[in-house]
Amino acid sequence: MSEEQKIDWTSSEIGNLWNIYIANSMAVCMFRHFLLNVEDEEVKDCLLAADELSKKILSQLENLFTTEGMAVPQGFSEADVNAKAPKLFSDSFYLNYLDMMVKYGALYYSVALPGFSKMDLRHLITDINISSLNLSNKVTEVMLEKGLHVRPPYIPTPSEVSFVEKQSFFNGYFGDKRPLTAMEITHLFLNTQVNAVKMILVMGFSQVAKHEEVREYFLRGKKINIKQHNILSQIMYKEELPVSIPSQFMVTESTEAPYSDKLMLFHISNLSSAKVRNFGDSMAVSPRHDLGATYIRFLMETANFAEDGGNIQIEHEWLESQPRNVDRNQLAKQKKN
Repeated sequence: MSEEQKIDWTSSEIGNLWNIYIANSMAVCMFRHFLLNVEDEEVKDCLLAADELSKKILSQLENLFTTEGMAVPQGFSEADVNAKAPKLFSDSFYLNYLDMMVKYGALYYSVALPGFSKMDLRHLITDINISSLNLSNKVTEVMLEKGLHVRPPYIPTPSEVSFVEKQSFFNGYFGDKRPLTAMEITHLFLNTQVNAVKMILVMGFSQVAKHEEVREYFLRGKKINIKQHNILSQIMYKEELPVSIPSQFMVTESTEAPYSDKLMLFHISNLSSAKVRNFGDSMAVSPRHDLGATYIRFLMETANFAEDGGNIQIEHEWLESQPRNVDRNQLAKQKKN
């Protein structure tokens, strides 16, 4: 056995691998019901590819956990899927949902990679990320063919180099506002698109949730998403930039849950945490004061919403605990007793 293999996993390696396992166990459950109801063959091919990738990741991680002597997370399973439930979302939504989730996955793997020190794990995460990026390209290609891919707004291509000359570059509330920069537009656009997908997802979940408090939580999430979407869209409208959502997004009239409340609540709460990261990234590349203030407000609102979702999960004993450090003070007290 080499010296590299004898080295224990770090907290970063344990935490990230645990997160990746939980997320992919949830994804497999989502895909299972999608695949039972999808009608479009090209959309089905994309879902099959995503399902195959997630199952491969789960198998690889289970082997690693067993070898390392680490408990395999419970995550989500077939018990969290109602295979007999009617279709809840349209095929076009399946594709847009998959587009969002694959992008989130690729982003997570890229951000997680620097936290890995063992080369075998770095190679694993790199391979997973490459597979995710290839899948993202496949999904985008199908969306383009079907007219479902919404391109970011166009702006004139600069013909010469220019420099910022006045502090008014940062103005947002007082004085003249400059036009939005390319990156400010990019993040406004991306946030509206994510909000649109999440809005449809939470709308569908609110129709089928069994527990009243979970249902109310989803309805609250829908209101937050609509409000944030309208505010971001209004900023773009004022700049005469187009904002569009695929009209094919659709939630059926089904009220029978395809997933457990545990899975749906985790999913929405987890997506809210991802949105918090999005807003932080957007704030970092948006110098205009009004944009920064808007993102701060959204960040706090979304973080509170995500925490409330976590509290409901805890109340129902649905929230699986992440690996954590030992409590040294508690160990000392036990020794004393």
